[in-house]
Amino acid sequence: MHQALYRVYRPKTFDDIVGQEHITSVLKNQVAEDTVNHAYLFCGPRGTGKTSTAKVLARAVNCTGEIKPCYQCKSCEQSSLDIIEMDAASNNSVDNIRDIRDNIVFMPSVSRYKVYIIDEVHMLTKEAFNALLKTLEEPPKNVIFILATTEPHKIPATIISRTQRFDFRRITNDEIIQRLRYILEQEEIAYEEEALSVIARCANGGMRDALSLLDQVISFSDDKVSFEQAIQVSGSLTDDLMIEFVRLLTQQQAQAALLQLQDLLLLGKEASRLIEEWLEFSRDLLVAKQTGDMIGRSEAFVAFAKEVEEAFLYRFMDALNQTQQEMRFTTKPTISLEVFTIKMAQPVG
Repeated sequence: MHQALYRVYRPKTFDDIVGQEHITSVLKNQVAEDTVNHAYLFCGPRGTGKTSTAKVLARAVNCTGEIKPCYQCKSCEQSSLDIIEMDAASNNSVDNIRDIRDNIVFMPSVSRYKVYIIDEVHMLTKEAFNALLKTLEEPPKNVIFILATTEPHKIPATIISRTQRFDFRRITNDEIIQRLRYILEQEEIAYEEEALSVIARCANGGMRDALSLLDQVISFSDDKVSFEQAIQVSGSLTDDLMIEFVRLLTQQQAQAALLQLQDLLLLGKEASRLIEEWLEFSRDLLVAKQTGDMIGRSEAFVAFAKEVEEAFLYRFMDALNQTQQEMRFTTKPTISLEVFTIKMAQPVG
């Protein structure tokens, strides 16, 4: 049975965690100096390494080897007995937290610490949070809590104040590409650099999404990860398609722009995804015009970056943001896109 890449290449050490050096360096020092906290709160977008870091930390605090975790000592081999994972999305009641509170009085089976990892902790009920608060106020010395969430604003301030908080950032495209390159070389699969750029851009800062998309592209063809396959599988837009659409708007060709919009929608492009891709594309154009950095971009992009005016790009991005907001409250997003297209193709008055 094929095992998903994000599971095969799940980080096993702090050094394996991509893009979160500001967090892993602190945790490594705490483990080395034996100054670990009794409770942690890992916040950040999905797929950025919160749960993976929690699992690495849970093993590291109990490891007796020189490099932690070593995966060779007795604690590493049997630590699963003392690492308890709970998904608060499906175990969010006060009874679930009471079960934890009843069990933390027992000593760890084989390790120094018993570690509780509670994922999506913001899903707990009010009563469950109150029960958790009592546990965090007076935790046993041999217990560590690691709470993970994508929505920290839903967590009571009383809980947050009793944890050490770490905010995970979105992983940059360059960091994602570097990791994808490493995995493909390990798997001995040929690839095109442009394909990795497409996957990284679609992942939107999430390594797990990037690996899932890479898995799909590999399944599409066994011999090579190509640019065309990445575009087809991801539903992403090429530079040429985006340039053509934006150029039609700058030339005030509303009818032609509407026809191209219809073609994109017929190809199965989602309205919300089109907005996101146009935003990223116009952002890249602005950055390129300001910094001159166009490394890795197509010749068409380089030429268009010199051609398009900054004033238009600012107006384009403002209109995209406004349309994105409007689309959240409509059942027919394509109409919003059509109105946006017509407006952008009008003369500035």
